[in-house]
Amino acid sequence: MLKFKLTKEEFDALDDTQKSMYTESANGYQLAIEGLPDVSGLTKKVEELLGEKKTEQEKRRAAEEEAKKVAEEQARKKGDIETLEKSWQEKLTSREKELLAQINDRDSRLHTLLVDNEAHRLATALAGDSADLILPHIKARLAVEEGKTRVLDRDGKPSAATLDDLSKEFQSNKLFAPVIIGSKASGTGGDAGKKNPNAGGDGQQPNKHENPMVARAREILSQNQE
Repeated sequence: MLKFKLTKEEFDALDDTQKSMYTESANGYQLAIEGLPDVSGLTKKVEELLGEKKTEQEKRRAAEEEAKKVAEEQARKKGDIETLEKSWQEKLTSREKELLAQINDRDSRLHTLLVDNEAHRLATALAGDSADLILPHIKARLAVEEGKTRVLDRDGKPSAATLDDLSKEFQSNKLFAPVIIGSKASGTGGDAGKKNPNAGGDGQQPNKHENPMVARAREILSQNQE
């Protein structure tokens, strides 16, 4: 089974055919996949977003404290405590909504960086051009926790598994074997090559350029989603 990243020693141990499937990277060699997203700046961007979120939370607390001080001062001068408390409560509520909207926006951007992008990267590394077939399944297993990507178990609960563990889980899942790059390379295409290329499993005309194994995978995934 092909690995996405290799050390120099692992790369040197490959034959020439396998070596041609890899390209040199900063930390060794990685599988050459067209369209793989660049996530080199992911860590820096996450830190920036977390910093912005923390700043907004601090602003919110500071605004609340300032409002309390002003309200108390005005109440002491005029003696109209009830009216002042109502006025400042409305201002605090309005400001709170604004800050929560900003925090939710940053949370959404974090989710895109830590879940959507990671899921796309992993799906592309595992299935290449067929990444869309397994992307929803991978995305359902990821979440954001304390500014980091957290892998969920099959029940959707936080686990101690890493992204590498999740990758291995999908590689060993027979349901996805037809589209996993390593599984296709290991060769079960003998029987597929004997099938009639002009007839799909559902009776419809398939794409004549589509790999029969990929077509079968689409059919399996469609049945499971139903």
